[in-house]
Amino acid sequence: MAERNVATVDPTDGIWKRFLLLIPLALALALCSYLYARPKMSTYTAQTFYPYSEDELSASNVEFSDPGVAQVLSVETTPGSEAIVFGPLANGHTYASIHAGDRQETWSLEVHDGIITEHGVNFDGWEAVALSLYVFLGALALLFASCLVKLWRTSWYGYTMVACGGGFLFCLFQLLFFAAAGLLSNYPAFRYFLSDVSNIVSFFSASSIFVVVPLALLVSLSNISLIRHEGLRPVNLLGIAASVVWTLAYVLWVFLNPAQPSFLMELLGKLIPLAIAYGECLLFSTIMCAFIASRHVPKRPMDYLVILGCGIRDDGTPCPLLAGRVDKALSFDQSRIALGDAPATFVPSGGQGDDEPISEAQSMGNYLEEKGVEHERIALEDRSTTTRENMAFSREVIERHAGRSTDELLVGFSTTNYHVFRGYVCAHEAGMAVEGMGAKTKYYFWPNAFLREFVGLLAARWQTVLLGFLLSSASYFLVVSLLTIASE
Repeated sequence: MAERNVATVDPTDGIWKRFLLLIPLALALALCSYLYARPKMSTYTAQTFYPYSEDELSASNVEFSDPGVAQVLSVETTPGSEAIVFGPLANGHTYASIHAGDRQETWSLEVHDGIITEHGVNFDGWEAVALSLYVFLGALALLFASCLVKLWRTSWYGYTMVACGGGFLFCLFQLLFFAAAGLLSNYPAFRYFLSDVSNIVSFFSASSIFVVVPLALLVSLSNISLIRHEGLRPVNLLGIAASVVWTLAYVLWVFLNPAQPSFLMELLGKLIPLAIAYGECLLFSTIMCAFIASRHVPKRPMDYLVILGCGIRDDGTPCPLLAGRVDKALSFDQSRIALGDAPATFVPSGGQGDDEPISEAQSMGNYLEEKGVEHERIALEDRSTTTRENMAFSREVIERHAGRSTDELLVGFSTTNYHVFRGYVCAHEAGMAVEGMGAKTKYYFWPNAFLREFVGLLAARWQTVLLGFLLSSASYFLVVSLLTIASE
């Protein structure tokens, strides 16, 4: 495996510029599709719905409402498939019908400048458009994947990584759906392909119920355990609140699917599952990125190790959760010393709460000295009250202690495993490149931590998230519009 290095500069700077490659790709695909489809659009091959014998499926049995607009060029009959090939005569519109016993089929044909289509939507050569969509989605997925790899290799866990992961999952699912549909379906016309495109998020949302429902139940139960152990606070209700919101979204989606929907209802019926699928991909990405961040272990020695505070006992000693964070930092430092590396300087970070006899930083400092760490290797940061302040104030302490910028130093931090991702986010906001490590903790902290970072993503990157949703919505608006035209 290639060696991974912590970034000394923000690797997210300009990371989205690579997506500009999609512009020339889209233009090239559009040109190739046009060059392929344009010659084929001089005819239109209509697949029949009913089976016909050779005598029934003949040019003489096809009637036109305006015979001067289109004509039958040929009839194709193969086992299990019958088709009529139409050709243009003059600009205009005509209905072509075939009668055979109690079976009747009608096609609405339009001719314009030698191009013949059905409903203005179905045309020969549409396979090039479908292939272009596959290629574009594949390229988009690869770009998201390249961003993920870059951020992973530089240990830059944060909201940009989550956004890239969500985009990758969203594109990957659509590619897998199209691949399965292509193997199982033989689309007779372009509108059937469009129908599958319009239904893909509905399929995703419906199939994800089998994952989301158990997840919502587990998250709600973990919130109950969290409230029992940590008390009733708004932040401890995130899981229950998210479960309610997800349930309401599904209920609203069901009620917006009447038997005869209008265009607006049809569009809303697509946008709601799109929002569900989009949100679920971002949530799954948050879980994935937070879990990977929690498993990260620095591969090289650190100059400074920040230990994030979380509460102390009435006698001033660290609570078990905080002691676990200190022990994790100590264990890492000792392992590096055993390999011949220089010892790190510890930066216990945490202020003094109203109900605490001393600051969390002082409590951790005392604990470190009891474990044999020299006083000179401890630099206290005792002003912070939040994780953001932990990182911002710790950077000031480190730079004052070292006499140089953190950009020239290797800085690590230790916290509880569910909190590692949060530590990365706050460190990056403070302008500090770090590598984190996580101590084990109780299971019921995890679901709430995932949801907190998911909400944090929506708040911190709402412009990017909204832009992605609007672009996806625009594509579905176009597809629904084409399907509406085709069904008229």
